[in-house]
Order: sequence, then structure tokens, then C-alpha cells
Amino acid sequence: MWMWSDLEKESQGTEIIQVGILVKDVEETARKLEKLIGIGPFQIFEPEYRDLTCNGKPGRFKIKVGLARAGHVEIELMQLLYGETIYDRFARQKGYGLHHLAIRADNMEQGIREMESKGFKAIQSGNRLGVKWAYL
Repeated sequence: MWMWSDLEKESQGTEIIQVGILVKDVEETARKLEKLIGIGPFQIFEPEYRDLTCNGKPGRFKIKVGLARAGHVEIELMQLLYGETIYDRFARQKGYGLHHLAIRADNMEQGIREMESKGFKAIQSGNRLGVKWAYL
């Protein structure tokens, strides 16, 4: 599960806003999804993240992302470029495919505390302009 806080929008806190898919090649997968089922066009970029953590330690990694809308849900394609992350561990253990569902949180810190009280643990986090995120 992935939580994120969009600093410009409010929500109920249980809204699934994104489906994340781990892929080997963002451009190739985006082309296939656009051609085969009409999702797209994808915006493809390499986010500049800050304050990265992975397993409780400072993180250092780079990913390529493809984003497109499918109705009310955003589809995120993720390709690891370098670094040790939950993405490469997931690919080694389970292969590529469905990686996460993102739930919007109005208050990220409170949302993380609530999930931790239910037995979850934040295993990777970071932020970029206007968006904070954490995987639990």
C-alpha cells in the first residue's frame, strides 16, 4: 500500500487514487497500454525526489515514471534506474506487475501513525514539489 498527501487537495482519506505497476521499460509499457486498451497518453519523467528513505535509512535512488488517467484513477508505471529500493526487491521476489494501490491522506504523519497502529510499517518514503508519499 502507498499513501500520499497532495498538499493542494483534500479527501476523505480512503480514496484509492492510483494503481502502481512496476515495469522493466516505462516507454514500451506505456505504448502497449495506449495501443491495446486506450489508456494514455502517458506523461513520462524522472522525478526529483527529496528526503528519501528506504527501510528506515536515507535512500538514494532514481526511477522513471509514466502517469496517465484511467477514469478517476491514475495509472503509475515505475521503472527503477538505479539504487536499492523496495522496487528492485519486489522485482526479484515477485517479478514485475501490480505493485501498489495509493490512498490519499490529508495528514500524512497522522495517516502513517494510524497504519502503524494496525501493524503496518513505513518502508520507503520521500517527497517532491507538492507531494509527500510513503509505502507501508
